[in-house]
Amino acid sequence: MVVVDNDPVMRAGTAAILADVDNLELLAAMDHDSALEWTEQWFGVDVAVVDASDQRRARDQFPGVAVVRSIRKHGRGVTVVVLTGQYLHPGLRHRMWDAGADFFYPRDEGMTADELISVVLRPSAHRRLASVVGSLPNELGVTRATRVNELVDRLVGARLDTALEATSRKKSDPHGERSRWWNHVRQLVGGPDGLSPTKAGGERAIHLDLPSIVQVRKFWAAMARAEPSNEPRATEDGQ
Repeated sequence: MVVVDNDPVMRAGTAAILADVDNLELLAAMDHDSALEWTEQWFGVDVAVVDASDQRRARDQFPGVAVVRSIRKHGRGVTVVVLTGQYLHPGLRHRMWDAGADFFYPRDEGMTADELISVVLRPSAHRRLASVVGSLPNELGVTRATRVNELVDRLVGARLDTALEATSRKKSDPHGERSRWWNHVRQLVGGPDGLSPTKAGGERAIHLDLPSIVQVRKFWAAMARAEPSNEPRATEDGQ
């Protein structure tokens, strides 16, 4: 098995609990970036315990999603157990379901060492992660056809985090909202596998072909931003 966590203390603690269990072999304990460098190594893994979030990141604050997607791409039959302090975050739950995680547990809301060991050794005895698309706000325009993780990838790849998080007084910066630049942003998350255009109340905006800028901002906040904490925010991802 493998443990993935950006926090060295939590990583060491989780690894120590599992390394002390009979019939378990701990292959590695590493951070998210190191896990993303693995490819064929995942073929030798039966279970991966993955932390979901890192609030110090400047962009997508759920690097665990990329790790789960990489495991599903390169490994076969790996049971993925997600641990997170963002357990109640509906956007994260949906992204992890979309990525193919098997289990989704709170790190700090009651999951004991015995529970963790039970999930790792007896996964079939536990309830698996189910889609929570129905619990997302209608105003986001996320449907069952929406490929949320790919939309987040597009926004991150275009380095749009600063523009999407601008306050109302700065939302015309760096371009006016009616510019071709913003229209391109809307196109990034539109289309048949993208966001359904909605009004502020969540009703379908039948007069629009693409989501509004306000809707794109709400989607970004709901899917890529962790709930506030006292952790310092970095200027570059993971630094």
